[in-house]
Amino acid sequence: MSSFIQAYRNTGNSILAYQQITDCTSKSLKDIVNDSFASLENVFEEVDFYESTDSKRGILRNTSKIIGGIVSLGGSYMLEMHNKHYTDIYSAVYEPVRKKIESIERDTNESLSAIGEQLTGLNKLLKPVSRILKAKKVTSKSEIRYSLSQLDKFYSGFNTSLNTGFGGLVGGSAALGAWGLVTLVGSASTGTAISSLSGVAATNATLAWFGGGSIATGGAGMAGGFWVLGGIVAAPIVFFSTKNAYKKVDTLKEKKRELTEECEKLNTLLIQATSQLCEARKQQANVASLMSEYVPKIQAELALFRKHRSFWNDLFGGAMKTQQKKHHDALAQLTSELLIRLGIR
Repeated sequence: MSSFIQAYRNTGNSILAYQQITDCTSKSLKDIVNDSFASLENVFEEVDFYESTDSKRGILRNTSKIIGGIVSLGGSYMLEMHNKHYTDIYSAVYEPVRKKIESIERDTNESLSAIGEQLTGLNKLLKPVSRILKAKKVTSKSEIRYSLSQLDKFYSGFNTSLNTGFGGLVGGSAALGAWGLVTLVGSASTGTAISSLSGVAATNATLAWFGGGSIATGGAGMAGGFWVLGGIVAAPIVFFSTKNAYKKVDTLKEKKRELTEECEKLNTLLIQATSQLCEARKQQANVASLMSEYVPKIQAELALFRKHRSFWNDLFGGAMKTQQKKHHDALAQLTSELLIRLGIR
């Protein structure tokens, strides 16, 4: 008994059997698929095509297969073998990597949602800060203008990601978290900071980042981002009946080629998705740390600014009191520092 037959009987899968008896370190997936089929073809008649003849049912089924093979000039035999091999590729290669990526996708979206919730709280906190900085007649100061410019970029990115949800792939907190994460660490394939982009350009750049970068730079591009954020559409399990067997063999060979190519794409994406998950978790902790550091300070300065504000000054205008101006400038500085550390410049 050959080692492949023994491994095949143990696993019931030609891909796994071939990998058990072969050093596949230097082999591509296409090599493994082709070589495993050659091994299966050599033994298929012995291990799979014919059933045990211990019973009348087995004898009758084998007789039926022999007659079918003669009528189809061996086409039914080849079709059954390719059907089996397709199923083996699907269960041994495609399904495991797809399930890994789906698990990574769930974990990534969990981290993105946590980042998004932090940014939602920040958005609420910064609204009164923005009103204060815009209302006072000190916008000629470059520091204040810079803070207001940063706030505009924050609101633009926040609203774009919240409203578009990256093509409906994710929504709410996860969409905000995706934008926030890429703003912190990413740049578009052109080298442009994503925080400076808006609308469709920002959405596309974010998707490309989650795909491992643009296709031109070796990543999966926007399509990869769709996979990571939106989930993978499962490939169908293909099975053809033996009617018109020879015609279907060619079709099934093409389906096997397509499935193998899809597996190669997913293997590449798995590496990228794992890296993105690590980055998402890292930045989730980073954002939480920044919020813990800055939010209490901004809240305190807001309270002190309101404490020292003058009703008549707010009503008729005029110069701020010394203490009020001190807390006004502190608000601008803290806001600017926080947004810079969030990647918004």
